[in-house]
Formats: sequence, structure tokens, C-alpha cells
Amino acid sequence: MEKLAYLLWNDDPNRSPDGFRDQLLANLPKPLAEAGAGRVKVIATDSAVEAGAALHLGAHRPDALVTLWLECAQDRAPAEAVLAATCDRLAGYLVAESHPLRVATPEGGLGKRMPGFTLVGCIEPAPRVDHHTFVTTWERVHRDVAIAVQSTFSYVRNEVVRPLTDGAPPWGGIVEEGFPLEALENPQVFYDAVGDDAKYRDHLKQMVDSCGAFLDMEKVDSHPMSEYRFY
Repeated sequence: MEKLAYLLWNDDPNRSPDGFRDQLLANLPKPLAEAGAGRVKVIATDSAVEAGAALHLGAHRPDALVTLWLECAQDRAPAEAVLAATCDRLAGYLVAESHPLRVATPEGGLGKRMPGFTLVGCIEPAPRVDHHTFVTTWERVHRDVAIAVQSTFSYVRNEVVRPLTDGAPPWGGIVEEGFPLEALENPQVFYDAVGDDAKYRDHLKQMVDSCGAFLDMEKVDSHPMSEYRFY
């Protein structure tokens, strides 16, 4: 089995974020399953995360992330056609998934909005940081810092193996982090330091320093979204 991750864009000014989300939820799960895809996940920017406007970073600003699993990525054409029919642009990647923090789909929650929100981050190595250093720093150092200093309750790490679509941005990883809704607009909640300004500033510094050690901070694309699972 191989995991595929597709970032989708809604370029239609007449289609609202909620309208785009609804279009994805209505038109992806069943056709993707019929195309051989399993463990489909739809994550999209919508009105439920509007309060997190300050959390948007980056110039590419995808409107959704759809992940799925196939027996063989080489046979992705039918699934990719389904995705392409629901958006204006897409960028696809073959990724290696790991779960530093796993949260289960709530009982009876299939196809329903997951609790909190998911921060989708697309990242590249810093200049002069080679691929090996990028991956090992992410795995051995940054993972622990991110979990320790943030209110993260879910962490899915997708290391990009290779792009699958022409013109896909050269990201080296795609991160899916679950946060409580309050973290959308309260930095002290985000950094697990409610009511403690000194702790907040310390956690923020640790996170910024850790990111800066291996990421190209000018090329980070990070966006709060609502997550829906179909597995």
C-alpha cells in the first residue's frame, strides 16, 4: 500500500470555502473508493476555522488536502481524475506516513467533522540543509519539541517521496497537526501555556528555534482546516 497526498485549490471567486468543502465531501469519497482508494481523508479550509486567519502562512495557500491509500501509486490515474474534476488545480505527492501522535476517528464519526482543527503545513529544507539532515532533524529533534511546546493532540508526518503531478511545489514534507479549536485565536492555547505569559514566550521561542534549524521559513505554507475521515 502507498499513501498519496493531494493539495487542492479553489480558484472560483463565486465558490465559497464552505461550498468547496461541501463539493469535496459530496463528490470524493464514493468515487475514490470505486477507483480503488482506501482510508480517504478530506481536510479543507471553511467557516469553522475562520477565527484562525492569523495562522495562515505562505504564498501557495492550498484550500484543501486529500489523502488516500492505493495498492500501487502507478495505478492512480482514475483516482487522480476524480480529484481533478472537483477542483481548479492540484498538486500530488507520494508520501511516507508516520504518526508521532495518533487520534482515532470518534465512534460514529465516519464522514463527520473531527474535533478541533487540523493545521496543514507544507515544508521545505532550509538552504544548505541536505535531505538526510532535514529528515533526521524532523524525526529526532523537531517532533519532540513540537509535541512538548504545543497543544497538539494529533500529529501525522508525511515525508514526501516524490511529486506525482507536473508543477507541484518542491515541498519535502506535509504535516497534519490536530489542535483544540480555542488555539485558532489564542496563542497561549496554541502553545500550551494558558495564563502563563513567560511559559508561552518560552514555548514560542523553542518552536521558532527548532523550525529555523532545518526549515526554509520563507517557504512554509501552513493553514488551519477542518478534517473529515472516511475510515
